[in-house]
Amino acid sequence: MHRLYYVSSTGERISLDGEGAFVGTAPKLRSRVWTYELGWRSASGISRGAREATLNAFLTASAADRLREQADRDMASAAPGRIEVDGEWYQRAFIAKSETDAVYGRRAVKAELTVLLLDGAWRREVSAEFYATETEDPSGLDYPHDFEYDYGGSTASRSVTVDGLVPADLKLTVYGPVTNPRVAVSQGAFTNVYEVDVEVPGGSRLVIDGSSYPKSIQLIGTYGEVEDKFASGLRGEGAGSGSYCFEPLRPGASSVAWDGSFGFTMTHYQEEGEPPWSS
Repeated sequence: MHRLYYVSSTGERISLDGEGAFVGTAPKLRSRVWTYELGWRSASGISRGAREATLNAFLTASAADRLREQADRDMASAAPGRIEVDGEWYQRAFIAKSETDAVYGRRAVKAELTVLLLDGAWRREVSAEFYATETEDPSGLDYPHDFEYDYGGSTASRSVTVDGLVPADLKLTVYGPVTNPRVAVSQGAFTNVYEVDVEVPGGSRLVIDGSSYPKSIQLIGTYGEVEDKFASGLRGEGAGSGSYCFEPLRPGASSVAWDGSFGFTMTHYQEEGEPPWSS
């Protein structure tokens, strides 16, 4: 088992196998579970839902108190923290129970912790920065099918790669100033355009988050003020339509193109049923 942490909803980071805490290899936490319904030579309703997992923990008195305070606050406020492996793979979680097995005076306790794993899978964030550029290319941008608007020529074109075998949820953070930002992502014959009809002033940012629960579009001002712009996102006919602002990224390499007038960050979320054993 690699390094394991509980990160509270307020960002408090608590080691579960160091600094007074030890949970060993945590095999039940690392296990992989699909839910399904069996039929006649078939399975249906296949999904990865929230589940419970248990951890056997040895905690010093101070570590047990610190974990209890953070876990109970998150439960009471219905604001999940998250379980992290090596600060890389994580999923949203609550620590709902601590059943004490042994007490070693005022020094330490042995307890079984019940963790509610809410996402059904482990995620890893991968971010790439794309910067504004004024360099023009008169040859223009050519896509495999027509859009209802045209893209001007630009050298603002790069690529993004999704590891693994399943699509990855995407969060786009666009930095102002820009009006009606558009980003096109292409792989093979398929191109999707991420577009929001909104003005993003200088010093502000627009966050198009297809990874959140629920999905969201927010305009965040210079001083942190937040405006809901969910209704301004173009959705086409939904996923796969080519103009869906929450379209997941497909596995493998995709090209990224935009008009070059603004910068943005692409953060995608690789998913695995278990944190990889070999890394």
